[in-house]
Amino acid sequence: MDDLWSLPSITILLSAILMCIMLMYAIMYRQERGVRYFVWVLGCRVVYAGSVILEISRADLQSKLFFRNIEQTALLFMVPLMVLFVLDLVGKDRWLRLRWSFSLFALFACWAVVIWADPYWHIINRTQNLINGHLVMTKTPYALAFNLLCYTIIAGCIFVLIRYIRNSRPEFRIAGMWLLLFGSIPMSVEMMKLFMPTLSPWLLPLSVYSGICGMIMFWIIVRKKLFSSVPMARNIVVETMREGMLIMNTTGKIIDSNKLARLLLEDDNNRPILGRSYRDVLTAWPQWQSACADMEDCRIEISTRTGHEKKSYIVNVYPFFTQRQRKLGTISIIIDITEKQQALEQIAHLNQMKDQLFTAVSHDIRNPLAVQVNLLELLEQDNGPSNQAGNEIIHALGEQIRNTYTIVENLMEWFRGQKEGIMLHPESLLVSDIVEEACRLLLLNCEMKKLTLHVHIDDDIRVYFDREALILVIRNLLSNAIKYSNQGGMIQISAIPTESRVEISVSDNGVGMSEEQIRHVFDETRFDSTVGTAGEKGTGLGLLVSRQFLQMCGGYLKVHTKPGSGSNFTIVLEGGDLR
Repeated sequence: MDDLWSLPSITILLSAILMCIMLMYAIMYRQERGVRYFVWVLGCRVVYAGSVILEISRADLQSKLFFRNIEQTALLFMVPLMVLFVLDLVGKDRWLRLRWSFSLFALFACWAVVIWADPYWHIINRTQNLINGHLVMTKTPYALAFNLLCYTIIAGCIFVLIRYIRNSRPEFRIAGMWLLLFGSIPMSVEMMKLFMPTLSPWLLPLSVYSGICGMIMFWIIVRKKLFSSVPMARNIVVETMREGMLIMNTTGKIIDSNKLARLLLEDDNNRPILGRSYRDVLTAWPQWQSACADMEDCRIEISTRTGHEKKSYIVNVYPFFTQRQRKLGTISIIIDITEKQQALEQIAHLNQMKDQLFTAVSHDIRNPLAVQVNLLELLEQDNGPSNQAGNEIIHALGEQIRNTYTIVENLMEWFRGQKEGIMLHPESLLVSDIVEEACRLLLLNCEMKKLTLHVHIDDDIRVYFDREALILVIRNLLSNAIKYSNQGGMIQISAIPTESRVEISVSDNGVGMSEEQIRHVFDETRFDSTVGTAGEKGTGLGLLVSRQFLQMCGGYLKVHTKPGSGSNFTIVLEGGDLR
């Protein structure tokens, strides 16, 4: 027991403590990719170190054999755990399924049973002797073969890790290589113990001494934060990107790319683009060439043909720098927008068809209705007062046609307002002329409801607005005033100049509106309309179209109303004298 406190034993104990510290640090990040299996590898290593310390402190053969079996079992299970660690780190999740993992562990579990049953079967060790207080064992050919298999598997894992580290982010490469070097030292010592069993008394403590390397490994892991930011392998991240990536250095040579970029840029001879100049690869896109030559930010749209299919891409070019802001080259990110471009072209085609259809329909509907209105006016003028029955029929027919004409006019103007790029042509207009023209078609409606129409507008008041749009707005306001006025009511139209603005008001003494109805009037998502005092119906588009045209020319609409007290609609426009 005194050997436990000798200098070599204390050194071994210190090495084991360092391993425990690194194990506890790894447990903090056990949810990270790869680390969850690395924790178990470290756990086996700690069990191994503790067993070596206990073996050295024992003097009898049976005790030493017991702890030696624990050491061998710990080393044994490090092999499958190392395989799972590497598979998890490089993203081979399909090999981490429970069935495959169980099969892997079952193989090594069977050998562990053989280790513990060796005193009866004699498959592992040929001899077991105490020499100067140290346990020396020689292996059977079966044990040598199995150990060689284990070391071959570990060597394969190290090879995969080397490739993984080489493809990781630059700041992790050197640190990763050092970790791999220090982590391989214990395996080298174990191989020497296997092939040179006579040196076992010296090599056994050395295998634990190598745990001092754990301190250096621990410092590297903490310094580079490797557990909290596990470096992703390049081939996992870059090759599975849905965007293309093309990296060039300061001389314009292509130093890296991924699959999508290669499919886009490789020529018909399938020559690799790596190492070639951007002048050779980007000849079809001068703007892209220029951005790479100048190493400047750029965003361009390109098109090309892949087989028989036309492809469209957005290319974002970015320069990248050193920590001292010296340019190192450019990276081009290539985004496939083919489907989006095709959808936009289809939408543009449909819009063009819609506009053509709208133009044809509006012409075919509006013109015959305008002719019918004119014919009705002539018929009403020619029909004498003695034919009362005929007059009533004509007036009823006239009201229906005029209402239909107003609805169609509003509908056509609303459709026209939805077209992108609609242009109004504002000009200086006399308000009195516009109001007179707007009222002309609605005078007969006033007469049928026996309404009195008063117009109070000075002849010199002008506004700056589109002529046809203003006629439509005033006609809509007057039509609503007629619709919601009672028989024998009164409607007034007035215009008041206020500094640089002109306010045109249409007021009535009809049914008025509630606050909820006012909210509906200004709700652009509602197209309903209440029935007028004489049963008149509408689409609810009149005020919507009016507000739309007012906003386009810098005007707006105000409403003052109370239920049963009539309504006052006021449009505020820019004065025409300023133009």
